[in-house]
Amino acid sequence: MLLKMESPAWILISNRTRKKERKYMINIPTDVFANILCRLPVKSLKRFQCVCKSWYELIKNPNFIIQHLHQYSNNKNVSENCLLFTYTTPCCCHPTHLEPADHVNSLYAYNIEEDVSLHLLDLPYRDEKLYLDIFGPCNGMYCLDHLRSIMLVNVALREFQVLPELSIQPHPCSMKTVGFGFDPKTNDYKVVLIVNCTCNEAQTLCFPLQVLVYSSSCNSWRKADDTVPSSVDVSIIKSSINTYVKGNFHWLAANFVPGDVTAYYRVLCFSMFDEVLHEMRLPSCLTIVQDSDSTFYELASYNGSLSLIVSPCKPQEQWFDVWVKQDYDDDDSWTKLLSIRLVAGFFKPMGFWRDGQFLLEDCSGQLVLYNPSTHNIKKNLCFYGLDKYFSQTIFYSESLVSVIDRG
Repeated sequence: MLLKMESPAWILISNRTRKKERKYMINIPTDVFANILCRLPVKSLKRFQCVCKSWYELIKNPNFIIQHLHQYSNNKNVSENCLLFTYTTPCCCHPTHLEPADHVNSLYAYNIEEDVSLHLLDLPYRDEKLYLDIFGPCNGMYCLDHLRSIMLVNVALREFQVLPELSIQPHPCSMKTVGFGFDPKTNDYKVVLIVNCTCNEAQTLCFPLQVLVYSSSCNSWRKADDTVPSSVDVSIIKSSINTYVKGNFHWLAANFVPGDVTAYYRVLCFSMFDEVLHEMRLPSCLTIVQDSDSTFYELASYNGSLSLIVSPCKPQEQWFDVWVKQDYDDDDSWTKLLSIRLVAGFFKPMGFWRDGQFLLEDCSGQLVLYNPSTHNIKKNLCFYGLDKYFSQTIFYSESLVSVIDRG
């Protein structure tokens, strides 16, 4: 891809010898120069924007942003090095000047390989206990769902945008479920909000299920209720792991039998392309669970495929299975890929890591890296010298895609 600049890319080269330092300028073709820059992290590129006007225009060029996204941001060796997490700090321990009752909630990246944490962005929330769900990454962007608001965030650019309030207020007893993804046809980032209300003992919908879609290009919400299948009458179970796969966001859905512990499970999918909510079947042996209090289901993305993690709810039972949907369009292609028997002291899987390793939560609530082949615990994951509990395992990713003024 050829990127045009008003002037050639001139670089100052310093060549130091024992006697003197020689400086000279070299001219690099624009496409070669762009190919070099697109392999650099966002922090470096933000600094390079200040070098000269031509560098600024190159880095801000939409074609370069796309090239950087493919070359750097989607490189798994880079993007899957770190986990993204929130951390709450009392105001007395934070450098900013805040009121005595305030707390600072920040986003941090934790590099598992290097065992270091990096402060990324302070959030506009002052809760002592932050109840926050993070969705993503999607091209270096995240969706943050707070009790009071939803926002889009690019932590590398230190940008966030609070989504506008809903024009239609849900019923007070309703539950909201959020999804986040990207429509490449329209270059649009979308947030889907499913609102359902199961306020009776039979766990059936008291009000029709509502689907609302936010478009970043329009910066507005719209209703999409006509995309809801008539058969959808379920309780939706959100996942703590990213479930955005092949342009669709996924939730686990369950029908509970009144007065019984039997549950009937399936998958709800929302397409970011045509904005249609549809259903998928689970493996027949997992569709009906006689004792829903004994088994824990969680959807996840495994090497780009939709997967299902099955584990016991009781901590004394040390096992979990991983099912993978080999053909996304074929509900009969579910295959049990792994069956892991854990050593004592572990509770449930929290995510996938490299080389067949897993991120697990142990019985004390801490996150560890576990190798099932060797039963080796690589390390306990700690932050600032203190143990840190992870409610979600979200990979840190960065890009030059701005969340501001996308219209």
